[in-house]
Amino acid sequence: MTPKQNQTGPLVSFELKSAGYCTASWHHAQRGAPKKTIRFYATYAVIKHPKHGVILFDTGYSKRFFSSTSSYPYKLYRAFTPVFIQPEEEAAAQLKADGIQPEDVRYIIVSHFHADHIGGLRDFPNARFICDRAAYNDIKGKSGFGALKKGFLPAQMPEDCEERSDFIDIEKGTSKDEHLGALHDLLDDGSIFLTRLDGHAKGQLGALLASEKGQVFLISDAAWLKPAYTDLKLPHPIVRLFFDSWVDYKASLNRVHNYHKAHPDTLIIPCHCLDTLTALNSSPS
Repeated sequence: MTPKQNQTGPLVSFELKSAGYCTASWHHAQRGAPKKTIRFYATYAVIKHPKHGVILFDTGYSKRFFSSTSSYPYKLYRAFTPVFIQPEEEAAAQLKADGIQPEDVRYIIVSHFHADHIGGLRDFPNARFICDRAAYNDIKGKSGFGALKKGFLPAQMPEDCEERSDFIDIEKGTSKDEHLGALHDLLDDGSIFLTRLDGHAKGQLGALLASEKGQVFLISDAAWLKPAYTDLKLPHPIVRLFFDSWVDYKASLNRVHNYHKAHPDTLIIPCHCLDTLTALNSSPS
């Protein structure tokens, strides 16, 4: 059973927010696009489950990014990826403004361990972290250039991250989608299914939500911009330098593309697409 088929199980509410942004070349993000600098907003999702409470999908950046990149070699990350975030834009601050205390966040689904997805992990002291075991093992114990190559900043990780993590193995999931493959029913109620979207990062997770407003598919960095999954417009080949696997990336993108064609009413959310963020009335100020 997938969220599309979930007729009797609980539905979740869903809101897309952003915590900071970096700047990048549109030409690199989408091959053939103008050579223009664009903002890549670090989006995250606030999911409210009627039984399990507040669940986040990623956290975006936090001001901690700057202290985490203050020394060599991590300062190279800041040099190549300029980041902009104000204290009030951090996920914890935004949730407080909405009346949600950071201590009340029950789970954080970590799509993968790049800096723009885990910047706020330290701000949610009671959250369990949901991640793919392969994704965690890929960055575990890495530092210096080894971490930098993975887009990982060790200082962003809580010291007790491993103890607070629930590792999943998607391939052992009991559900399957004809386009996406194996699925993991996170809460055993059909409200949130997780799927592997490898390529950009090893063990990257996507999440299918049965929401009150229809089915939502959070695809993280399986695509950066909407034309990637609608029209299979790939990024510039230069990005292969920091992808885990270009072959796996294209395979994952094709699965998302085929899922989109089969389920055109599903709201698919690439994590850095400003058009999608704006369309959801969550555009940054």
